[in-house]
Amino acid sequence: MLIYSRPMFAGIMLLTCALSLCAQIGDAQTTHASSLRAANSTAADTNGDAPYTLTEGDNEFGFWSGGAFKATTVFGGLTDAEARDRKLFLAAFRYGRTLVANDSVALQYTLDVIPVALATGNIISATTVGPVTTFQRETTYGAGLTPLGLQLDFANGSRVHPFGHVNGGGLIFSKSVPLPDAGRFAFVGEAGAGVRVFTSERRAVSLGVRFHHISNGDRVGSNRGLNQFVLYAGFSVFK
Repeated sequence: MLIYSRPMFAGIMLLTCALSLCAQIGDAQTTHASSLRAANSTAADTNGDAPYTLTEGDNEFGFWSGGAFKATTVFGGLTDAEARDRKLFLAAFRYGRTLVANDSVALQYTLDVIPVALATGNIISATTVGPVTTFQRETTYGAGLTPLGLQLDFANGSRVHPFGHVNGGGLIFSKSVPLPDAGRFAFVGEAGAGVRVFTSERRAVSLGVRFHHISNGDRVGSNRGLNQFVLYAGFSVFK
């Protein structure tokens, strides 16, 4: 039989309490560490699932260029003879700012500065002899700005963003476009769609088509519009 003295008994009780407290502290630390690991894992998963999300206040800096290989008369404007042999090449710098965004869509304001606009096959004079009209055509150079733009991205957060957009502005050419009496300045109206593919979290390439309309707004001479479908590609950086 073992006989415990009071000091020994007190020491054993003190040691037991100490061991119990250490065990509780160890369990608490383990639980806290597990919680931190779980939180970090959740955050990493969230970022990993949606690294291509546009958020309110994001700025876009980009460049795009494209061309139309013919003019269309489906929407009126020029006659078939006047629309024949026309092509259009555009190159532009893009600034965009995300106005509102959520997990599904992102709405951007856009502004395009167009330093190069080439209208080939542009009619600079027409000669009519009897029933036959002969056109003299040349390439006409222009530049301009489309500061009235909105773009709506869908599937915000995925690598591929389908989008639709509308733009408005103006171009000034070296000669009258699209007809000799239409004037050198033309109003621009555009509407289109495409896809934006992110190559990294802050960089993307875009492919799209835009219906491009120019006319003089009935300011002078003939107000028959030039309508073309422009295929284009671009590259953007987001900050």
